[in-house]
Amino acid sequence: PYVWGGSTPETGFDCSGYVCWVYTQSGVYHLPRTSAQGIFDQCAVVSREEAQPGDLIFFTGTYASASPVSHVGIYVGDNMMIHCGNPISYASIETSYWQSHFYAYGRIR
Repeated sequence: PYVWGGSTPETGFDCSGYVCWVYTQSGVYHLPRTSAQGIFDQCAVVSREEAQPGDLIFFTGTYASASPVSHVGIYVGDNMMIHCGNPISYASIETSYWQSHFYAYGRIR
């Protein structure tokens, strides 16, 4: 389930906890627990055309956040992401909601 501050399957996940856990557990990159903004700060911005499955996608204004980036998901290609909503699921990034909150694509440096 979605749990604010959650970062393991046992506690549940929030968006950044989920991304940190997936990247670390999969061996892609050891990504210590941080916020969506903290993950963004470790990325190089890539264009929509350059975005590849496994890159990250960032959103702004999804809640009243002190930082610009408020949500992160893992881009899986074909305008889809997997992210920790309620529940963890695939979502089209072409919906009006996600389009209106889009911030950037990123790739861990």
